[in-house]
Amino acid sequence: MFNSCERREHATPYALPRDVTSVDERHFYHTIDVPGHGTAKGEWDLRGAIASYLGHFDFGGKRVLDVGAASGILSFYIEQQGAEVVSFDLSDEFDWDIVPFAVNNHEACRMDRRSHIKRINNSYWFCHKAFGSHAKMVNGSVYDIPDSIGPVDVAVFGSILLHLRDPFLALESGARLANEAMIVADVSPCGRIGSRFLKRPRFMPKADRPDWVTDGWFRLPPLLVTEYLKILGFPNSAVSWGSYWYRDRKVPIYTVVARR
Repeated sequence: MFNSCERREHATPYALPRDVTSVDERHFYHTIDVPGHGTAKGEWDLRGAIASYLGHFDFGGKRVLDVGAASGILSFYIEQQGAEVVSFDLSDEFDWDIVPFAVNNHEACRMDRRSHIKRINNSYWFCHKAFGSHAKMVNGSVYDIPDSIGPVDVAVFGSILLHLRDPFLALESGARLANEAMIVADVSPCGRIGSRFLKRPRFMPKADRPDWVTDGWFRLPPLLVTEYLKILGFPNSAVSWGSYWYRDRKVPIYTVVARR
């Protein structure tokens, strides 16, 4: 984490690439067809539907910040559309927003999650090399995205708000760098297309489910997200819907494209 405005402004933010060869060192969050290696199976499968997932935005010639890049499928797709991409995600030096159930061993959860994050980072670098990508990676907290990245045209938040304790602060952190647009995709709060929850979020953890440690904090409805983005200076929003594969079922997801 950066401890002063001066450090945030002048530090070089970009991570050094990793050379990852062992299968055991990788975890793929998304299913990806990796050049020269075949299909790597992940939890989510957006293949053939990424354009829809990203609101059919024209990325040509843009500088794009992909927040929560995970294995990099959105970063590499956006780069293939002619954009300069900066990927952003946690590394094993930073902590996931674990739900702190009092009955759980917080330190064990924390260390397990850091190990998991490292394997996701490794999957990103494995794919980065296979795709011959020029995307840059920045590791850090989504609540403190460094100014040293510089301005971008677009910031993308691909289904990460549900995992965050403070989704508004995360959006504010990304919006500070975005000159043109914000793209936010997230899971429907009611489990179907066309939420009726208006601006009411669903708080997902329950006291009797201490196994719900990393499965998410909120289900945010699109009208609330568009209100957040209006507050942050992006008043012109369009909402679209789609269903995407998560393991063995399709999950309804909305996409908000908001412009200044």
